[in-house]
Formats: sequence, C-alpha cells, structure tokens
Amino acid sequence: MNLYGAQHHILVHSNAIDAEAHQHTFIQVTIALENHFKIEVQGEIISTAVIVLNSNISHRLQVSGQPVVLLLIDSTSQMATAFKQYMGKRNYASFPEELGKEVAEHIKRRLPLLNDAETYCVFLQELMTLFQLDYIPPAITDSRIKELIQHMKDCTDSEHSIRMYAEQFGLSNSRLSHLFKENTGISLSGYMLLHKLQKASYLIFQGTSITDAAMAAGFDTPSHFANTSKRLLGMTAKDIRKDSVFLQVSSLH
Repeated sequence: MNLYGAQHHILVHSNAIDAEAHQHTFIQVTIALENHFKIEVQGEIISTAVIVLNSNISHRLQVSGQPVVLLLIDSTSQMATAFKQYMGKRNYASFPEELGKEVAEHIKRRLPLLNDAETYCVFLQELMTLFQLDYIPPAITDSRIKELIQHMKDCTDSEHSIRMYAEQFGLSNSRLSHLFKENTGISLSGYMLLHKLQKASYLIFQGTSITDAAMAAGFDTPSHFANTSKRLLGMTAKDIRKDSVFLQVSSLH
C-alpha cells in the first residue's frame, strides 16, 4: 500500500481494502486501476470503475488482489466542491467508462514518479483536468495561517486542538477557524483530523510502535487511532504497516 498525505486529502493506493459498512464526513472517490470493483452504497451493490460518494453516505468497500486508488477529501475543500458539483443532489455518482480508463492509465503512469510535493501537485491538477472538474488551489495570504500550517507540518506536539493553536496566535477559537477556512478553503477541524492520521501513519512507517505513534499524533488512545484508520481507510494500523510506503506531499496547495 502507498499512502500520500496531502493538505486536504489522503490518497491510498492498495490492492487490499477491507472496510465494514460505515460513513464519514469526507468525500470519497474510488478508482479501479484494472477491473471494475464492487461497492455497497446504502445497501445497493454497485459495480463500477470510478465512483464518488458524498459525505455521510453509508458504504462498504472490500477488494482483494485488485488495485484501487482511494481519495478521502475534506468535504469543505475546493477539491471536494468540484466533485460535489458533479454529483449534484445525488448521494453518489459514477463516471463514464472511457473516462475511468483514462484516469486509471494516468494514475498508473504517474504514481511511480511521485517523490515530492511539487510533482504531486502537478499530478493532482492533471487528474482533476481529466475528470473535467474545475479546481484552483486557494492562495494563502494570512501569515498566521501560513505559520500555523508550517508549525503543524513540523510539529512535535502530542496535543492538537484548536484551542491550543488559537492561544498561540492570540485569537479566539472561532476567529482562527474562520481565518483558516477563508485562506485554505478547508475547515480547521477537518484538516487537523487528516494531519493526525497522516502523522500517526508516518511514524508507524518509520518504525514507531502503533501505541506510541497514536499518542504522539494526538489521538486519545491507540484504539481511537485504530478505529479512525479502519473507518476511513478500511485498514487497521497493523495492515498499514505491512509493505506500505508513506509520502508526505502536503504543501500550501
């Protein structure tokens, strides 16, 4: 499994996902790299090559020996808005067969070449163009938000709370949250959840124990991290550790 940790989403490339029926606040895009996969959405079994699910839609994805890419996108981000516009008022939507093939070929060709934030951002922009979705990364103008993002990238804190960061910048919780959303297009709470999940995964890939990684990333307990990982990624922390590669591709984009 390869996991790419970006500012407003996580991209997972895996051929073994075993998720029970669940729902979450993220927009989820699932892409087959070879054959169609089957996904259960609100009790309906769907066979497709590419599907996007809206927030809080019950679904179950189980694939074994079949490579797929999973995008978990903060639902408040501009990237998520582009997919929401495609869905309209629907809870989910598949993409045309031919488009799915183009997207799959692009991913298979480009993923092995991704090794830093810059190349990943280009890859992502190309992917959104293939989907024929409008996506322009927001420009961050407030120096405090730039500093906050950099602090979280470099952080060694085990506590991650809006209150703590608001105090550091002399702002109220609501004001910091507003500034963050205004500058990034993402909710601060959603960003922090992705940040914690990425940080724990990164530490695990570096050889840190699951327990220590969970606590260092700011999860209340190791089981809280395990449950979050299973719910969002369809994999336990132990599954993540097996033959996995993590690439931190966060940037101001």
